[in-house]
Amino acid sequence: MDSQDKKIKKPTAYKRNKTFFSAVINAFNGFLTMLLRERNFRIHIVIALIIFLVGLYFDLSRSDWLWITIGVAFAVLSEILNTIIEAVVDLIVGAQYNDLAKVAKDVASAGVVFAVIVEFIIFALIFQPYIWNYYGLNQVITH
Repeated sequence: MDSQDKKIKKPTAYKRNKTFFSAVINAFNGFLTMLLRERNFRIHIVIALIIFLVGLYFDLSRSDWLWITIGVAFAVLSEILNTIIEAVVDLIVGAQYNDLAKVAKDVASAGVVFAVIVEFIIFALIFQPYIWNYYGLNQVITH
């Protein structure tokens, strides 16, 4: 076997998860892949951590935490779906330009933008009374 044969990696066959534990490991690998490859995903995670800390500071109510969780999950899941769509489109079209591939990628990105707008509306609605109270504006404007 010469050095040329060693460089060629044979494709591995797709295997289903044999156990729940292996499925969890694969899901964790997917999360790590997102963290390592996707800058916007990292931004979503950092924003989520900041919101979590601010929420702890303001001692959010249980229902406020529910809405914060929904907002963060909506944005993060949209970013995950966007990455899936981009990867599948790239797999199919390769380096070629395709108008439908552009549509798919642009619409997937628009979904992320929409989710982030909804996320920030939720954040604004939840945090507005806490922030106004913090600055003493609750005497001027009631909610």
